[in-house]
Amino acid sequence: MAPRRIFSSLYSRLLAAYGPQGWWPLPSMAGSRGFDARGYHPGRYRWPSSAQGRFEIIVGAVLTQNTAWTNVEMALTRLREAGMELPQHLRLAPANRIGRLIRSSGYYNQKAKKLKVIAEVFLPAGALERRSAPTREQLLAIWGIGRETADSILLYAFGRPVFVVDAYTRRIFTRLGIFEGRESYDEIQEEFHHRLPRRPDVYNEMHALIVEHAKRHCRSKPLCAGCPISRSCRYFSVSRVTHFP
Repeated sequence: MAPRRIFSSLYSRLLAAYGPQGWWPLPSMAGSRGFDARGYHPGRYRWPSSAQGRFEIIVGAVLTQNTAWTNVEMALTRLREAGMELPQHLRLAPANRIGRLIRSSGYYNQKAKKLKVIAEVFLPAGALERRSAPTREQLLAIWGIGRETADSILLYAFGRPVFVVDAYTRRIFTRLGIFEGRESYDEIQEEFHHRLPRRPDVYNEMHALIVEHAKRHCRSKPLCAGCPISRSCRYFSVSRVTHFP
């Protein structure tokens, strides 16, 4: 099987197994038409449709650094209840108050400072319009924004065709034998850009499906029984496994 077909086959099998994931979740829209109880919106790729929604994703992308999404949901809810949903709100709020509101996300003092910086970047009129997406280089120049966070913002907030690479991606595709495990973030990303259609909806689903698969099966200690992509995995035969990267 050619490399391009391997990627598309994995995408198809994961999608068939888990269905559309509805990323990036918007807790502020939870329960609204087209959204589930946690703000996921399966099959609706044009969301967010507002500046407020895009900023919610940007804030969430910062808060989810080094923590679980459930902790971020609590922080986003507290920010929303405090009326801090747009850049101008965070810009005017003291960092220590923001820190108290986002305490559940961990590293809250540092993240509060990051949010203050982000607020300044997206404060100008029109900065949160879909057509006004910053470049990757501009995002990476912001203190506290690394590649994964920048690419999450571009893909999920602004709908740009940029694939997001995370630790789950490296784990799964190394176990599959597609990567060696030593590749850089940009090298892995380039493979996805080359092997999958350059479309934001495809990158959206692929990244979300990888996360779902890692949670269900490809954990640190893998649960191979029932894995939908086991026939492609070089570690599937548990009897001959001695180490899982």
